[in-house]
Amino acid sequence: MAVHKILANLYYIVKHIYQWKKSIFLSIGLNSVFYAISPFIWIYVPKLLIDELLGRQRPARILTILCCAFALAALTGFLTEYLQGNYRMKMNEIRYNFIRMLSDKTMSMDYPYTEDPGTLNDINTALKTIQSPLKGIGLVILKLFSLPGSLIGFFAFSAIIFNLNPFILGVLVVTIILSFFAMLQAEKFERSQRKAQSEEERKNYYCSSVLSDFQYGKDIRVYGLKSLLLPKKQAAGDKLLWIINEVQNRILQSTVIEAFLMFIREIVIYGYLIYRVLFTSMAIGDFVMYSLAMNSFVTWMDTVLKDLSAIGIQSLYVSDFREFLRKEEPEEVFNPIGIPDHEQYELEFEKVSFKYPGSEKYIFKDFSLCMKGGQKLALVGINGAGKTTLVKLLTGLYRPVSGRILLNGIDIKEFDREAYNKLFSVVFQDIHIFGFNIQENITFSDEDAEENVLMDIINKAGLKEKIGTLDQGLKTNMLKILDENGVEFSGGENQKLALARALYKSGKIIVMDEPTAALDALAEYNLYQSFDELVKQRTAIYISHRLSSTRFCDVIAFIENGELKEYGTHEELMELGKSYAKMFEVQAVYYKEEEQYVS
Repeated sequence: MAVHKILANLYYIVKHIYQWKKSIFLSIGLNSVFYAISPFIWIYVPKLLIDELLGRQRPARILTILCCAFALAALTGFLTEYLQGNYRMKMNEIRYNFIRMLSDKTMSMDYPYTEDPGTLNDINTALKTIQSPLKGIGLVILKLFSLPGSLIGFFAFSAIIFNLNPFILGVLVVTIILSFFAMLQAEKFERSQRKAQSEEERKNYYCSSVLSDFQYGKDIRVYGLKSLLLPKKQAAGDKLLWIINEVQNRILQSTVIEAFLMFIREIVIYGYLIYRVLFTSMAIGDFVMYSLAMNSFVTWMDTVLKDLSAIGIQSLYVSDFREFLRKEEPEEVFNPIGIPDHEQYELEFEKVSFKYPGSEKYIFKDFSLCMKGGQKLALVGINGAGKTTLVKLLTGLYRPVSGRILLNGIDIKEFDREAYNKLFSVVFQDIHIFGFNIQENITFSDEDAEENVLMDIINKAGLKEKIGTLDQGLKTNMLKILDENGVEFSGGENQKLALARALYKSGKIIVMDEPTAALDALAEYNLYQSFDELVKQRTAIYISHRLSSTRFCDVIAFIENGELKEYGTHEELMELGKSYAKMFEVQAVYYKEEEQYVS
């Protein structure tokens, strides 16, 4: 990695530290002083003691040396530990701020990214950068604390050894650098495997989570999915294990090289010092001092190089984190137009073309459709006609490749996204239940709602009887993820819960995407009968491939292959005698059976 990129990443981290916690720099400065002083105490004190023991042997002086050494060591040790503890608390606070940055990004990024496997891998990699205090940004911040003190100690040790013999200093530096580069190659290999490792971890995690998730319990047992999931988990686990083993082998090789170089280094150090004692009258005290100094120098230089290496390697992950944060944001409107304050809203697709990212096939091509304010529009067609995609476009989850979507004649791009989203109460086709209580699953808030309002909505959604059978009522927890006594609703009950969510939000535009797919005939019939009361005078879009749902809507749009094929009332389309009428006749026998059932 280029040095300028490492420096840019360090500047990025230091800038945010300064922004969030300026006082941390005082901790770094004080720690650097005490951290650099502490090792020299037990390098110089043994020399003084040995010189005194081999010389005049004065007990008072020996006691004084020991007392001063212990006092100074205790003081520097205490202050160093205190500063480290204080720093770690501040460091975690800074790391959590970076985690919040990632969370904000994942929640605000364009919806198409959430369906992209590459983005999921990028999120996983970015999360690793901040998840642990010993990796990524956490480790860089940690090394920034100790590195200045290590550098001070390194230069002090270098001066001592250079004064003894520049050649010995050169031998120490060369062997340590060779050890460092061996270790660096292992770390680079580990880095090169990160994408493959993230992908296999994601596969392994998915299989594990499905196998352990109660929601999939019935499917796994009835369809024997265990025999499908376990091999996939095993395959991902085997690849992951291979990657880990290869990385560990490279680390082992670097460790062997380091051990050999250390052996050479020790022979040179002690061979030279013994020679000086035997042939140049070096004092024993000096022998001890220089041997301790050289061993400490090796440790400190190794620490400095590894810290610099760690910062360089982890800086690569910091780059991943920053790249992820730079992913394309939704187009920002600098002066958004306020949402018109109306009870009814007109929606229009004006020559809209759209294709999914990475695909060449257009779902819509110059598609136009107008939904008048207060109108109840039914969108019908066979599966794959583009009905659900139309909802994603309408609610702003996806943006057209070309053309415009208008709200009361204004392009929806001109509005603030959050304000625009508040207009919609949507019953999505894919319903997600959360491990909260029933009330929180409806209101999406931990604050108590007005009970009479909530119970009225529950009654309209058809859940009153079900909730009445539960001992804790609305406070009953759902799913067994967070509560082993959590309840699990049937598919039809989940759809009613989703309807209750939409009614509680009380958006000015109602969108129901296949809201009766899991309902029985009676429940579906009751929904049709109460549709006007549920929607009232609001603009409503009802999406279904079951044409029995079309008769209570004001107008019907029949979509096929992303094109508006027919448009009009039920009677007009039946009289037209084309695709809609033919599909209705095919399904008519089932409508008659359902009508007999509910009558």
